[in-house]
Amino acid sequence: MKEDKENTKPREKKAEVKYEERAERTEKKEKREALTKVVIRRLPPSLTKDQLEEQLSPLPEHDYFEFFSTNSSLFPHIFSRAYINFKNQEDIVLFRDQFDGYVFIDSKGQEYPAIVEFAPFQKIPKKKSKKKDAKAGTIEENADSVHFSDDPEYKKFLESYNNMDDEKNSNNPETLLEEIEAKTKELAAKKTTPLLDYVKTKQRIREEKREERRRRELEKRRLREEERRKWREDERRKRREAEKQKKMVEKGFDKDKDRSKDEPKIKVQNTIIIPTSVILISKYLTEIYLNGFVAPEEARKRR
Repeated sequence: MKEDKENTKPREKKAEVKYEERAERTEKKEKREALTKVVIRRLPPSLTKDQLEEQLSPLPEHDYFEFFSTNSSLFPHIFSRAYINFKNQEDIVLFRDQFDGYVFIDSKGQEYPAIVEFAPFQKIPKKKSKKKDAKAGTIEENADSVHFSDDPEYKKFLESYNNMDDEKNSNNPETLLEEIEAKTKELAAKKTTPLLDYVKTKQRIREEKREERRRRELEKRRLREEERRKWREDERRKRREAEKQKKMVEKGFDKDKDRSKDEPKIKVQNTIIIPTSVILISKYLTEIYLNGFVAPEEARKRR
């Protein structure tokens, strides 16, 4: 039984400690979950921060107050808003009852009923502490070390820094050009290395090949243009010959028409005009059909 009593006592203590830890955790969670930040929406666009503070005064205890003016990109919903973080939750209820639905009037006489609600984002920005640098202004306080003004490098730096303005004023475009030319001559006078020679030869060979390729392309283009020119000349010559032949044929047809006009015509009962050449040919064909083929001379004799 003694062993059981000894074992049971520390268990009770452990249970008490766990209970206390849980209670602390729940309190912290409640503090975290407590909503203390409030937003006032639909304020007049022309309202300023000072005017809002005058109308809201006296404000309960708070540790954060931020005012945001209108944003023209959100037209036509152009309203101002303000965020307040209260220290006591009881003050939030009183503030809501007083200003939720409160009508703000702008300079033009328009009415804007405000809306008070909890802010969707409850955190507030941390205040930045402006700490001074501890080493600021202490460069001359250390008397044990050598003073920086006695350093020869520091003296050279001061001389060059003081002379810098004089050099800037004295430098003209002509002097600058002379300096650049002198530097380029010095660089060109330096001896070249085998690697630079190799790179230069490679570049020269590449340029020669490029020039040869360009020359060949120009020669090919010239030959192509000559071939096109010859082909065009041949086409023109053929077209001219065809036109000449066409004109000759048209002239032959015109002559035949003139001959047919000059030949005498015979009127038939049905008032059909038949040329004499057609009549002669028809007679000749009927004779061939009746008597067989007969030479033209014999046919004349029989007539």
